[in-house]
Amino acid sequence: MSRWQQFEDNFGALPARQRVMIAIAAVLIIVLPMLSYVIMPDLEKASTLNTENQRLTQQIEQVSTAVEELKAEFDKDINEPLRQEIKQLQTSANNAQQSIERSEALQEVAQRKAFLNTVLNTSKSLKMQTLTAKEPRKVFETGSIALYEHAVEATFAGTYFETLAFVKELQSKHPNVIWAHFDYQVQSYPQGQVTLEWHLLSTDKEFISG
Repeated sequence: MSRWQQFEDNFGALPARQRVMIAIAAVLIIVLPMLSYVIMPDLEKASTLNTENQRLTQQIEQVSTAVEELKAEFDKDINEPLRQEIKQLQTSANNAQQSIERSEALQEVAQRKAFLNTVLNTSKSLKMQTLTAKEPRKVFETGSIALYEHAVEATFAGTYFETLAFVKELQSKHPNVIWAHFDYQVQSYPQGQVTLEWHLLSTDKEFISG
């Protein structure tokens, strides 16, 4: 009798429960190595591929987000802040222009000439010693708008009351002229000397002449 036949006889003599358990054990002995050498590597490979796919998916999402951000940046108008700043400057310049035009202190060319003629011809009692019209000086500028100061300085000889009458008359005729300096010095009582300086504002640089 061969060993295999003997094994079959012995196996057949065993109770059914033991035969089932031995059969299961035999199957496991055969299947487990297959799992280790065939199925498990495939499972591990599948897990690795799944991890790699997740990583690639994340990278794709990151790239897509970056592309959308770049697209949004390109869609922005890079000149918009500059345009807004220019618009604000233009508004400020227009407001300044309107304020200057409404200012009663501004003296046009004709008004400046009229003032100078008044200084020359008003007083019959005071004796003019010097009269100087200074070079116009720029005192303010915004954009294309500029404000100039025209200074006129004069020295007279006369009494205090003659000087006072002259000042009142000049203020009455030209109330918007700025009185920048007034200095009265007694020379030989009742005669004295007065030095006056006026400032006239304008938006042009034309020199004052009578």
